[in-house]
Amino acid sequence: MSMAQLPIAFGGPPNARGLAVLCGWGGSTLKNVCKYASVWHKLGWRTATAAMSIDMTFFPGSWTPANEVARTLAKECRLHRERHGPDALIASHALSNGGVMLMLSVLEEASSDEPVRFDGAVYDSAPSSKHLPLPMGAPLIIISAGLPAAETAKSLALHVPYCLFTSLLFPIRTPPPPIGLFPKLFGIETNPPRPELFIYGEEDRLIPPDQVEAFISLRVAQGSAVQTSGRLACSPHVSHLRSYPEVYEKALASFAASLENPRPVSRL
Repeated sequence: MSMAQLPIAFGGPPNARGLAVLCGWGGSTLKNVCKYASVWHKLGWRTATAAMSIDMTFFPGSWTPANEVARTLAKECRLHRERHGPDALIASHALSNGGVMLMLSVLEEASSDEPVRFDGAVYDSAPSSKHLPLPMGAPLIIISAGLPAAETAKSLALHVPYCLFTSLLFPIRTPPPPIGLFPKLFGIETNPPRPELFIYGEEDRLIPPDQVEAFISLRVAQGSAVQTSGRLACSPHVSHLRSYPEVYEKALASFAASLENPRPVSRL
């Protein structure tokens, strides 16, 4: 698949020293994920934005463009630091579990010679519990994607048998990437601590707030400097930019400023 065919877009000030890597939710389109990129552009950051189709989310990466998307994003991260130096900032912005899996895929693409390091991470409506068999979520994601009825039925027929099979094997066999990378999110070696912002809602039925808050507690214990929006009322899954645009933009602005001007570490 050529670069022009990949669900990736680049934008923002060309000479910006900050790069935000936006990773779309499962079933997202590039047009919808790019709405989040515009917030980063206002803050003076460049963006590399990618969507995660339902196929890319639930099928093995070797079957879909997912692996090539991850490679392209990882390459862009390396090029960004080549242009602006090793201290140039890179932040990931993951939307739902699909975005988390793409973020992990980018980190997985890093070689020992050319590592990809995120200086900060934003989690919007994510993550769910480590112990959930994520393939089982495919039917709900497909039904919630807003597809035409015929396309919804076709997608269900395509995905449900595979997702049911991989879910039944979940306790004894890890699914292939990208979905199989999800447990790495919870490990300090595979997902090193860093400054992190969590934006989540009280009424999220796909990933309830208690699951996000359990991960927040884990990340604090692992050494991450955490900021949160708190539980946003009346704001469904991956709807917080639409429900609370001012709160969302203010949270991102504060987080970006903390990356650009970190507080000095006090020493005894």
